[in-house]
Amino acid sequence: MEWAIIAAGLFMAWSIGANDSAKAVGIAVGSEILNFKRAVFLIGVFSLLGTFLGSSNVAHTVGSNIVPDFDRNYLSFALLASALAVTFASIKGLPISTTQSIIGAIVGIGIYQKTYVNWDIVLKIALAWIISPIAAGVLSILIFAMYGRILNYLSKISEIEILYRWMIILSSAYASFNLGANELSNVVGLLKYSTSIEDNTLKIILVLALFFGALSFSYDVLMTIGRNLTQLDPLTGFSAQFGSALAVTSANIIGLPVSSGQAIIGGIIGLGVLKGQKISKRLTLNIIKGWILAPLVSCLLTLLFIKIFSVLLMPF
Repeated sequence: MEWAIIAAGLFMAWSIGANDSAKAVGIAVGSEILNFKRAVFLIGVFSLLGTFLGSSNVAHTVGSNIVPDFDRNYLSFALLASALAVTFASIKGLPISTTQSIIGAIVGIGIYQKTYVNWDIVLKIALAWIISPIAAGVLSILIFAMYGRILNYLSKISEIEILYRWMIILSSAYASFNLGANELSNVVGLLKYSTSIEDNTLKIILVLALFFGALSFSYDVLMTIGRNLTQLDPLTGFSAQFGSALAVTSANIIGLPVSSGQAIIGGIIGLGVLKGQKISKRLTLNIIKGWILAPLVSCLLTLLFIKIFSVLLMPF
């Protein structure tokens, strides 16, 4: 079954690139500071760094703490269910939470096996999913106020434009680092305990799958983040990007697998409300529905796939 787990893990990493990469660079591309191909290259480089340098706490939480004794033979079904849920959302152009999808699927295995599920950790993670967009909104507003004062001291338009450009690029790099340290580390944490692939090799092939997902299928979700939710000027975009990245980093430090997508949406909406800008209520509602449905759909699909597999193997 190892080959099936690896194949499902690669599909999951691809779907993370297709959906979550938009949350890292959507603002940069939407504001035309980076073109699409350069943004994808940035994702590849910094998510690789994040996977190697910032992943241990999150990987351990997902890989062994939520359902400590789940049957690893069922892992391919959990990853397949999560990846299908995320891919469907990507087709619709919605930034779903890949983190929630994976957690829901792992809980689904625990429910099917009737084994121990660490509901205390699940509750803490669920609370972090609620708190992270709020924290990102607050941090984004504080950063916006601080950098607004700094810009008042710059007199030349050229200086301001250069600062804007580099602020967006640096915050996108930071968010891409978190993509590797958080979202992709969910997959690393599951596969490292379930395959014989050496740890560093596993991380590299998963980052490559993420890179191709971003390159091949992320554009619609990227435009949702960068343009469709609300209008973002460069300072607002930087503040939302950097504030959300800080919120995700804080969660990574304590080992909570939060959603960078929820964080960036929280930052964008927080600043949009502060500035009195029009926010697409319909799109916001659809995104929130996706956040709620992601773990439920992944959990139910995992149960369905395992049940079908069990029936097929039953002797006639």
